[in-house]
Amino acid sequence: MRVEATEAAARTVERVAAAGREDLVIVLGTGCCDSTAPFLYDHYYPGADAVRVGEVAGVPVLAHGWLAKLYGEGRDRLEIDVDQDVVADSFSLETEYGCRFTLRVPRGQIPPRRRVPG
Repeated sequence: MRVEATEAAARTVERVAAAGREDLVIVLGTGCCDSTAPFLYDHYYPGADAVRVGEVAGVPVLAHGWLAKLYGEGRDRLEIDVDQDVVADSFSLETEYGCRFTLRVPRGQIPPRRRVPG
């Protein structure tokens, strides 16, 4: 699993950092309702099974081990983007600015078919 970001997502992370937030991390797969949506936290301990799958504007992107394995060893690429003017119903820090990160398959890439381990 390899996670990259759009310019808009990188600018949003930079904006949050410029507001004084420190020790930022983006975490995938921690939301009960948002499933694998990206969450931007500060001073957050992601757990022992988290693995680094990317970086956005100098901020590490982490995923739980099961999720990273589902997408393979860097073969499949995902992209963090940002949606503007959405309902701010998340603890993710970018919602303070009226936007929300989203995880997408980059344009032109066919999403892989995977079975969820169970």
